[in-house]
Amino acid sequence: MEYAIVDIETTGGNAGSGSITEIAIRVFDGNKVIESYETLVKPAHAIPPYVASLTGINDAMVENSLSFGDIAKDVFAILEGRTFVAHNVNFDYSFIKHQLNIAGYNYASKKLCTIKMTRRIRPGLPSYSLGNLCDALDIRIASRHRAGGDADATTMLFSKLLAWDFDGVIPEMLNEVEEERQLSVALRNDFDRLPNVPGIYYFYNDSDEVIYIGKARDLKKRVGQHFAIHSPNRKGSKFVKKIARISYEACGTELIALIREVLEIKRVYPQYNTALKKYEAKAGLFVYEDENGYQRMTIARSKKDQTLFRYLQHARVG
Repeated sequence: MEYAIVDIETTGGNAGSGSITEIAIRVFDGNKVIESYETLVKPAHAIPPYVASLTGINDAMVENSLSFGDIAKDVFAILEGRTFVAHNVNFDYSFIKHQLNIAGYNYASKKLCTIKMTRRIRPGLPSYSLGNLCDALDIRIASRHRAGGDADATTMLFSKLLAWDFDGVIPEMLNEVEEERQLSVALRNDFDRLPNVPGIYYFYNDSDEVIYIGKARDLKKRVGQHFAIHSPNRKGSKFVKKIARISYEACGTELIALIREVLEIKRVYPQYNTALKKYEAKAGLFVYEDENGYQRMTIARSKKDQTLFRYLQHARVG
């Protein structure tokens, strides 16, 4: 397997409103770097002063550089067919995928994040930022906050992680990110917009009817699992081919997402939500009228002739 280890510098933190100012790619075959690519990029946006101060890249430096559209063919050629690796991979991947799509290249790849890999292979370190990891693991960074220097440091870190991975963490992580192989172009766009936050998600069919509602601690990761080729619990297997659109509602916590999921399933009643539809309260707080005509309440097992005031998941029924 060959890995494209990538680092970019940008004008901002969002792929839709920012631009790439520098890109570096190191193709690594598991033992050594076999190909390198590195260039400044003329951005579509001005470089903010704080970014110029951090990276050392200013507007004057990139004025005569090629735009990303001009280098898209070369970038796509070096990335295609290789596993995309970066430190905080979703940041670099989102920018490059977005820019390649604008240039007319439909790019999707397996991804590996060296932050997540290091957390799992070398847990307990005080910090997992690239600079601090390099200090802790004796990796030399020649030019911090420049694409070439950070790409070289990430390559050295990745090489160490491959050597330390005695428990098969990296193959397991590769299996976890196979989902994009089955996403259509339209679904990829919906998927890319999903944030890594708690919330609920909606799957629609080609008639724009909601066919499934789910909740997640991490929306992007959970939705991706429905499409994962190697997932042993592929819950979406019955209807995954019927999904034509994805939307979501972010929630502050997983608990709020759980509550919203229950309420929305009861409201929409989607075709493929079966578990919560079948739920019946075993006990509850019931209202009844005694022999003197007074309204009273009691905790009892479900009965058709009583008015349910509130169902109780845990109750002692005597």
